[in-house]
Amino acid sequence: MSPIIRSSSLVFKVIFVTSLILMIAISFSVWLNLRFHEASLKKLTYEKSEIISEFIEKNVIRAMEKGKHFDIHSILKNFASYRGISKITLFRLDGMIRATTHEEELDTNIGDVAFFLKNRHFIQQEAVEGKNGEVQRERIYYLVSPILNRPECFQCHRAEEKIVAVMTVASSLREMDQEISRIKRDSILIAVITIGFLSSVLALLFLKFVNRPIKQLTSTMRRVEEGDLSARVDFKGRDEMGKLAENLNAMIEKLNRARREAEEYHQELIRRANRMASIGELASGIAHEVRNPLAGIQGAVQILADEFPREDARRQVTDEIQKQIHRMERLVKDLLNYAKPVPSHYLPTDINEVAERVLSFFLNQRGRSQDFRIEKNLSTPLPKTLIDPNSMEQAFLNIVLNAQKAMPKGGTLTVSTSRLNGHGERVGEVQIVFEDTGIGIPKDNLPRIFSPFFSTRSDGTGLGLSITKNIVEQYEGRIEVESQVDVGTKFIITLPAMKSA
Repeated sequence: MSPIIRSSSLVFKVIFVTSLILMIAISFSVWLNLRFHEASLKKLTYEKSEIISEFIEKNVIRAMEKGKHFDIHSILKNFASYRGISKITLFRLDGMIRATTHEEELDTNIGDVAFFLKNRHFIQQEAVEGKNGEVQRERIYYLVSPILNRPECFQCHRAEEKIVAVMTVASSLREMDQEISRIKRDSILIAVITIGFLSSVLALLFLKFVNRPIKQLTSTMRRVEEGDLSARVDFKGRDEMGKLAENLNAMIEKLNRARREAEEYHQELIRRANRMASIGELASGIAHEVRNPLAGIQGAVQILADEFPREDARRQVTDEIQKQIHRMERLVKDLLNYAKPVPSHYLPTDINEVAERVLSFFLNQRGRSQDFRIEKNLSTPLPKTLIDPNSMEQAFLNIVLNAQKAMPKGGTLTVSTSRLNGHGERVGEVQIVFEDTGIGIPKDNLPRIFSPFFSTRSDGTGLGLSITKNIVEQYEGRIEVESQVDVGTKFIITLPAMKSA
């Protein structure tokens, strides 16, 4: 098994799509988990700042009530030792800082007091000096707490003042940001390891349970395509792949059996064709040998018959002999036509013209009759076909003669031509239909009417339709028949049309 999976292979596509789905699902899960942890850490940090701020505020208010304003500064410094508290500031509404954990900011103006009153909490980036003296920028969370005026404060502040001071507690978010960064790093690492592990396991499973059977199946099918029907899939399993391999082996076995039967049938056809060729040559030779003596016998019988009076009983015997000799002549002629080689003088021919000549010849030879009518429905113009017109005239005449004999009490023979358009690269076709209103052909006889020497009439040779079929198929055409007893018979001849120049 090749270790390299082509990007166009089914296994690669399935592994890639599945891995992509896993990646999206795990990434989304990691993202949700990070958001949850980040929200929890922020909530804990902010709640911690609020608790400390409330505690500081209570102590500051208690000191202010007792008039110990100078103790406020030390109170703030005591709370500054809490972990994460970077600065606590107390300033008046005019912005003057009255107490702070950073003594260098004492009695300085904080600036925009309205900003602090409007924003109860906010975060901003500030430069902070670390323990090693290094200055680094950190995110600082500010919690603003206005100290409201109370009756206890009226001794130092006017009663109309609502806010006597503002306290801000600044907490460093460095530890929280570091924890969030660590969680992100660990989560991404776990996600990458999980995706890699699942993708690797998935790839191994597909390589073992899908790719290997598929390769065996395709390899076997390629060998079968090249003609090796002894190839079999050496793979067994109870899953779908095992059933597919079993079905493929069964199909190959059927193909192998069918090929053997086809080869045997082909050999039988070759032997039969050789026998038929030999029989054809023998029949042709016999026909030639019989034809000349038959002519002599016919002449002698004719001379003998002329010497007998019309009322002589022996005249009936000579007439019967003449009738049988005429039947033998037709049989010899049909045998010669059946055994003669394929004509080689192909010409571009209009089927309408061939049909017209055949029908004119038939009417001239048989004479016009009120009981037997011919109707023509010839479509023009028709594309020409590449055929031998003389042999096709013989094929058409055989069908017309059969139609006449199928209507002993009279009827109508309709001859129609039409053009069939091709599809795509297929060349169009020309079709001619002979439809009579005769006695019809029984359903059991339909498959055998084109077989040599098959005839339901005592005076028939059984070679006319067989000769017609051979002629039509010589030009890559086809002949079909439709018939119903006491309704009529329809012969449909379809020939390939020539491409227009």
